[in-house]
Amino acid sequence: MRFFWMPLLALLLLAQTPAIWAKDRLILLAGQSNMMGRGKVSELPATYKTTPANVKYFYQGREHPLAKFAWFGPEVSFAHEVARAFPNDTIILVKQAASGSLIQQWQPDQALYKALLRQVGFATPKDTTLQADAILWMQGESDAQESIGVAQQYGKRLTTLVTQLRTDLAAPNSLFIYGQINLEHEKHAESIAAVRSQQQAAQQQLPRALMVSSDGLGKQIDGIHYDAAGQMELGKRFAKAYIQQMK
Repeated sequence: MRFFWMPLLALLLLAQTPAIWAKDRLILLAGQSNMMGRGKVSELPATYKTTPANVKYFYQGREHPLAKFAWFGPEVSFAHEVARAFPNDTIILVKQAASGSLIQQWQPDQALYKALLRQVGFATPKDTTLQADAILWMQGESDAQESIGVAQQYGKRLTTLVTQLRTDLAAPNSLFIYGQINLEHEKHAESIAAVRSQQQAAQQQLPRALMVSSDGLGKQIDGIHYDAAGQMELGKRFAKAYIQQMK
């Protein structure tokens, strides 16, 4: 009889004990307008209009529910996919984005970079040692519409950004997941090709860097910004890359 109760007791104890593998997952989202988001919240499915119980989303200096504003970016579908994949963990998303920004404006001595670090500070109390799990990046469309001289500096500036950000976050092994730009413009064809090729090469030049394709995503009439369906799919692609590396 004693042996019968031992497995039962173990199961009861397991059911009452918090999952010891639960953790906080700090994930940064940064970039320009396609990270800021131009998808209409009114076009989101009902399930995406709520915030998963294990997700905290920080934007513009404070915590907000997902899909609170009129527009949304890839964070919505990303949050739902990752929350389902890691139900015992707290997913902390911190977003800082600036429409039309060049990568030069995200260099370590620039205002946007400093603002990103401040956003992280709002989400992480000073007495914590929480390290960033991943950095999600969607930017480059502006550089691809500049002169070829500016476009050719993209890869070097991307490396500087990621290297210093990992240092300042004390997270040298954080994942860097970024979207490859997807533009068609005859006038800027050379610059677009230059940025895309440097983004492709960054996977080999930066440790723990993963590029996701933005090809085929639904766009608005301007041919630059992703619509609601495009933003949802972009978030899912970011989530797939993250989950595959973290499982």
